[in-house]
Amino acid sequence: NVAHSARLPVMRSGRCAMLQKMLRGRRPRSPYAARPSLWQIAADFQGCWQAPQRGFSTAATHAATPSSSSTSTPRFTPTQASPTGEWAFRASVLGTENAMSGFLFLDETGRAAYLADGVQVVGRGVGHWIQIGSTTAVELQVYQYGAAETTVPEGPHTFRGIWESSPDQDNGVVSGSWYFCPDGGEPMLVGSFETAASASVLARSPSTSASSPAPPGALPWARATSLSPSETATIMTALNENGRKFLGATDHQDSLEKYRVSNIAKVHYVPEWIGESQEKAFLRMADQDAMQWEDMRTRHSQEWGAGDRCGCGRGLRREPLPAEQQEVADVLHTLRVFDGALYPMNSVRINAYRPGQGIYPHCDGPVYYPKIAILSLASHCLLHLYPRKGNEDNMKWDAQNNVPSGHVDSAPLASFLLEPRSLILLSHDAFWNHRHGIEAVTSETIPETTCNLDLTSGQYKVGDELKRERRVSFTMRHLLPRCACQG
Repeated sequence: NVAHSARLPVMRSGRCAMLQKMLRGRRPRSPYAARPSLWQIAADFQGCWQAPQRGFSTAATHAATPSSSSTSTPRFTPTQASPTGEWAFRASVLGTENAMSGFLFLDETGRAAYLADGVQVVGRGVGHWIQIGSTTAVELQVYQYGAAETTVPEGPHTFRGIWESSPDQDNGVVSGSWYFCPDGGEPMLVGSFETAASASVLARSPSTSASSPAPPGALPWARATSLSPSETATIMTALNENGRKFLGATDHQDSLEKYRVSNIAKVHYVPEWIGESQEKAFLRMADQDAMQWEDMRTRHSQEWGAGDRCGCGRGLRREPLPAEQQEVADVLHTLRVFDGALYPMNSVRINAYRPGQGIYPHCDGPVYYPKIAILSLASHCLLHLYPRKGNEDNMKWDAQNNVPSGHVDSAPLASFLLEPRSLILLSHDAFWNHRHGIEAVTSETIPETTCNLDLTSGQYKVGDELKRERRVSFTMRHLLPRCACQG
């Protein structure tokens, strides 16, 4: 039996490399893991990407990196064995065995990552860990869902695990208490977890929640450590402090707030996100290979980052983005528009519309999540949001209208004037419960439902007629993995 305190486990090359790159921000070859970590600093890209004058400031919205000179709670002490490395992992939640199952990775700088096994559930998590005396604790933001689910969570959930360092000498398994952390609330004991040096060792061991009695007065699935309530509170406080240090105090939503438009949560419109020279570069990127365009009835289109259906039949095959598009993804991760670790921007659809073309109202979820970012080039248009009607089936394709099926005609609730070089973000209620579309017209009149005129260039007002020219857009999203076939 290999005990945690004896030696580090042998690193499984493919999975371990993915986990380490999730944490360290290296660009791996696997498109599934092609993302900088949450702690990638914005300065890495300032030399190759000009921050737009009216858009986001990369210097102001960077993610904080841990400081090696900090004197706060130590992650481990020299007298204790370090739990760093990769471990097979499982957790029970509210009596459900193996509610989380996969691999946990703890690196030497105090960062943590979780990767679901991809059998029944698909997901990942990132966070941090500390060690005080013989007690180790980890906090993870976990985004996980059933591989066959047609609905997915609206965001990650936060969990914490606390364990004491010595594994069970009989089976080499370490077990501890598992907590759920509601937003703005105190951690709640919801179950237990186990880790071992390998999945085979863990599989041979019975679940702690099934084999250990609950403490007196506790819920039946709870497992208590030998820590006193005051010691547990000290660990929780230390995790709070460590989390603030790792994630930093800057919230990217603060930088987005001034660009929020409409009463629908949440739509953000950023004018002049790129400059004119960059717009030309994006247009060259779109048109550099005419063979890439698919001629649809409603538009011309290119799809990058997602290929044909995976051989397992559960999802689309992921493909790496071209280098120029990956650079854009890196910027959006750095600006924290997309979460570079939990749901990176890994899919780009380039659309080209001639005057008289548009796109039928449709929803992107649950194939894509958790938002869409649309960069407009060359011409303006009006984007409309429509309420969902309940008959949308986004897992099917409407071949006649070239969109996910289930659209119906209805009046728009909100409209947005998209000027060239602007970026619009649709998330939360706007993403989940509204269809978005562009009318197939050669000209259009700005309606009273337009919500963002105060953020546009100032030359437009309600009632003005807009004549369309050829418009190109980059629609950027996160393609949800549905299997673990590609690592």
